[in-house]
Amino acid sequence: MAAHEISLKDELASYNHDLDCRLRRRYGMTLKAFKTIKALTQLAGAAAGVYAMELGAPPLASLTLITVMVSGPEVLEYLINE
Repeated sequence: MAAHEISLKDELASYNHDLDCRLRRRYGMTLKAFKTIKALTQLAGAAAGVYAMELGAPPLASLTLITVMVSGPEVLEYLINE
């Protein structure tokens, strides 16, 4: 007997619904606000790293800055949902 497969769309909707419920309950924040802050943080991190390279910062340090700023909100989202 074949297992019931959930579509990606349904899985994402379920994930977002669960995350929204946890954000509202724990932090009083909507999913939309969290995703907006997350995107702005990632954009600012990438822009700061590129700007630092433009000013002459070592590329490895700049790429580390970009990595931390982009992955930070992803880790936070994982921790909230777990």
